Amino acid sequence: MRSQGWGWKVGVGGLALALSLIGCGTTTPPSSGSATNGSGSTGDTTGADTEGTSDATATATSGASATTSTTGVTSSPSPVCGDGVVEGGEECDDGNASNNDSCTVTCVAASCHDGLVWAGYEECDDGNTKDDDGCVLECVKATCGDGLVNKGVEQCDDGNQSNADGCTNECKLHAPGCGDGIIDEGEACDDGNLDDTDNCTTECQENVCGDGHPHAVFEECDDGNDNENDGCFSDCTLNVCGDGKLNEGVEECDDGNDDDGDDCPGSCKPATCGDGYLWEGNEKCDDGDANEDNLYNGCATDCTPNAACGDGAVDKQFGEECDDGNNQSNDGCSDVCVKEAPAECQSYTVLSEGDRHETFNDGPGGVTKCDKTGDKWFRIDGAAGTKMPTAAPTIWSCGTDSPGWMNGKYPTVEDGAVDRTACFNWLGDECNWVKTIKVRNCGDFFVFKLPDPPDTCLRYCGAD
Repeated sequence: MRSQGWGWKVGVGGLALALSLIGCGTTTPPSSGSATNGSGSTGDTTGADTEGTSDATATATSGASATTSTTGVTSSPSPVCGDGVVEGGEECDDGNASNNDSCTVTCVAASCHDGLVWAGYEECDDGNTKDDDGCVLECVKATCGDGLVNKGVEQCDDGNQSNADGCTNECKLHAPGCGDGIIDEGEACDDGNLDDTDNCTTECQENVCGDGHPHAVFEECDDGNDNENDGCFSDCTLNVCGDGKLNEGVEECDDGNDDDGDDCPGSCKPATCGDGYLWEGNEKCDDGDANEDNLYNGCATDCTPNAACGDGAVDKQFGEECDDGNNQSNDGCSDVCVKEAPAECQSYTVLSEGDRHETFNDGPGGVTKCDKTGDKWFRIDGAAGTKMPTAAPTIWSCGTDSPGWMNGKYPTVEDGAVDRTACFNWLGDECNWVKTIKVRNCGDFFVFKLPDPPDTCLRYCGAD
């Protein structure tokens, strides 16, 4: 093992001396401090510097000339960090180039605050000894709750997990107060808002029935008292008309039902003419504030009806043309009491076959058709004619054997629908079969309500 420091200097000096001795291959005179003995060997010179004599030896030759020969030069190599051998001034040498293990790349043992993170042992290493940054003294990452204030990141750090003191669990300064979302001493809740209609009131107390704060979901009302005769019951439900409980100052009656026709209607005030509720057995009408005497289709101030369409009386002073006692249209008198064509003049079945006309007669054994009219309204039109004949056609006419005709005269429009007799001519008897029918004059045409003929194969005739 070489000696540190001085051994290296000796080796270099010896090497220089040897090179000077063999530089040109000539004899070099001894130094002033050297003497040669009789045998030709060089002896020690008193007082000469002997440093480095172990590395080189000078030899003088006998005779007229002298020569110098080098017997040998030796030196030790410098220590190399990373070769896996701890030598020289190295604290360690693990033979790798990693700065994250126990031995750094400078062969110095890893330690906290050296600026290098020792994997598995340190969370961080910022190379300083400050406790107010992101890496604290033990090379542990700063966290909220460690009791050390990380400047620029934390406002405070009291080292606990209580939100009810001056420093929150997020390491922010906290001045206690309702509505900040932190439950402080004296608060039952704190939802971070100032809404009195949710589960936590603006006083940071639980929202319960009777506290005067109506809950938006669970309470209909909350007046903060237990009076059962005001607008809000003690169970925080509304006192409403019809619940059978008198709301003092608001209701005059409450019979516990929703019948608007009795003596306590939906207003929870005693029934009276003009309140807009029809008091059964006492009023004929009640339009409330709209009650007015002599108002057509209205209600008088004594709650009796004024003249109106549908009352069965034709009130010409109000422009009624008719009044059939109802408010229906398509029955001859409309819902506004104006005359109109009756329903049968608007909806009917048309009979238009050419062989139905009274002039069609192809004799016995010819066309023989039978009506199935079902007591419905019909209009005769087209090739069949415009109405029924009022005289008996000859047999075999109208496409049948026994033709049918109307015995009687046609009505006027004003006559309305009238009964007439339908006769069927057969073998000399013009009314061999008879049936009652109805006829109406619709102004421009007639309609007939025809039941099925009285025998199996008879037919109603048409004429012009």
